[in-house]
Amino acid sequence: MKTIAYIEDDSDMVDLVSLVLEKHGYQVAGFTESREILPRLESVKPELILLDLMMPYVDGIEVYQEIRSKQGMDEVPIIIISAMKRAVEEIEREGKLKVDAYIAKPFTISELLGAVNRIIGDA
Repeated sequence: MKTIAYIEDDSDMVDLVSLVLEKHGYQVAGFTESREILPRLESVKPELILLDLMMPYVDGIEVYQEIRSKQGMDEVPIIIISAMKRAVEEIEREGKLKVDAYIAKPFTISELLGAVNRIIGDA
């Protein structure tokens, strides 16, 4: 079973996405706190990370940079899930992010599953 980590400050969103992905055979580790996330991600060893950008304390860009700077985590695919499409595109142009996919909020279940399946395949 493939493991997906979802870093999102909205616990209802984590619950919803987890429910959908688990129903389709994935294991999901949801994290609503972005501080000190690396040790928790390393213990989960995800095949994919879903990452929100707008979070309190440590924003998604900082989390992304932490993940990419850590050997062993630097190759894990990342899908950004955010309502800030223009900001993501601008950040990518500036070279601060290089993500494997982007899903705009609000999104459909088929958009979520399509992106996940493209990146890591079926559960």
